[in-house]
Amino acid sequence: MIYHLKQAKIFWCIPTTFAFLSALGGVINRDIYKNLFPVDYLPGAFPQDLLTILVCMVLFMLIILTKQRDIKKQIIIIGLLGSLFYLYGIFTIERVYNSFYLFYALVFSSSFWSIIYSLAGFRSESVASLQLKDWMLKISAISSIIIALIFTFLWVMAVIPLMKNHQRIEYLYSIYILDLCFVMPAFFITAIMSLRKMQLGILMMPAMMIMGFFVIFPLGLNELAKPSAGMMINFGAMAISFIFSFYMLALAIGQLKMLRLE
Repeated sequence: MIYHLKQAKIFWCIPTTFAFLSALGGVINRDIYKNLFPVDYLPGAFPQDLLTILVCMVLFMLIILTKQRDIKKQIIIIGLLGSLFYLYGIFTIERVYNSFYLFYALVFSSSFWSIIYSLAGFRSESVASLQLKDWMLKISAISSIIIALIFTFLWVMAVIPLMKNHQRIEYLYSIYILDLCFVMPAFFITAIMSLRKMQLGILMMPAMMIMGFFVIFPLGLNELAKPSAGMMINFGAMAISFIFSFYMLALAIGQLKMLRLE
């Protein structure tokens, strides 16, 4: 349970509000990303903004309804804030300098610090009796470690040729920064903590999976949207995105259903 819940709700509302306004701006004016993203990713901008609006509406509802002992709702909120941190981290680091750029930077920063505030608000004595079935804990932890190892390997292999050639890429370098410096270490550390039956690790596992779903799922949506821009769908990439994202969503749902606070 998060102490000082009222203050936490204020912090949660800040990134949620500005992410909602930013996504709404993208829906109203679909040209705001023109010349700021690779052409292959522009078809997914509109469904991504619609998905972000939906996420923000869910967040607003959860913020209103969450009470002191609603630990599962609090975990979901942290996971959704993590997805906003990742998405608007991309927008901020990639220098998407349109009229909403300062909103992107605000969401990136405020979502990160609201997560830190939330995690600092968990007291060990309030979740000392937290339990998760052993088989689900192990499956989730092993999956988190595998995710961390796979993406770390892929991104390191992608970065090494750039290092050798002293080459700077124009787009999508933000993913290397966010994954290698923040997300993959978080997956790995959370897995180790949960295997050691540390309550914070058990709490964070479903939040990490929720974040992972909302990071990977839009890649599949981007493929589905390509025909609207006269592009061919990469069915392999789309299938991998959907399978991977729904696997993480299934793990998150399973963890949340089996979490018990005795």
